[in-house]
Amino acid sequence: MNEKTHTNSVVREKLFLSWMLFWPNVLRNFYDSVFHPPLFISEDILRASNYLDNFPQQLFHLKDRPKFSSHFITPATCLHVYPVLQNKKIKHFATLGTAHCARYENGNWKSPYRSQDFHMTELVVIGKENYIDKERNKIKKTIEKTFADLGLKGSFEYAKDAFFLGQSEGAKVIQQLKELKQEFVVKDKKTPIALASINNHEDFFGKCFNIKSGNVFASSFCAAFGIERLATYSLKIWGKNSRNWPKVFKEYAKIL
Repeated sequence: MNEKTHTNSVVREKLFLSWMLFWPNVLRNFYDSVFHPPLFISEDILRASNYLDNFPQQLFHLKDRPKFSSHFITPATCLHVYPVLQNKKIKHFATLGTAHCARYENGNWKSPYRSQDFHMTELVVIGKENYIDKERNKIKKTIEKTFADLGLKGSFEYAKDAFFLGQSEGAKVIQQLKELKQEFVVKDKKTPIALASINNHEDFFGKCFNIKSGNVFASSFCAAFGIERLATYSLKIWGKNSRNWPKVFKEYAKIL
């Protein structure tokens, strides 16, 4: 590793750790608790959430370790939240956590923005539909303002890739018609890069895990942030000299 590569790696690591600190602080008024997801997730959770049926091609499985034969590497942070509320009745629930995740993605990993493993910070909110709609709109505005204040120019766009309904063309069409997934997209030259997403699950996970809010199945959404991707893109935009970074990131750089 040459000196320039080493320097960029050190700076990127500071930005990575800074983004890990950043979102819990920015979103602190939107959640009541934090959770610390494990690296592994059980087959039972993946089956209950329909992830195993809908996205088996995305999963990394510990099949060569008999004692862990029913475990997979976590593909999405939010999947650890719903089992905690299984068969429960709630008013509303909001939590935030960061997981070390992995997805196969058909082996189509491309440095520096798409890799087989990554850290994903997610805010997960569960409750009645009208409450979820209001919170989701507030979160969207907060994310837009936050990125604008940081000088990261982009906008929310409706996404085409499936994220919980499955990979069939019918599922993708439903998702697009209902505008269930939005991504905050920036450009690296001509390449679109999604720095964050807001995913409207409707009552899908409420039904999967029998979570009720009032007398109906709970609705939910998650706001997700890819930490490595944010670190890579912000290094490109802000440069390696922390004196040129936004104020809050300058402060983080001093203590990291």
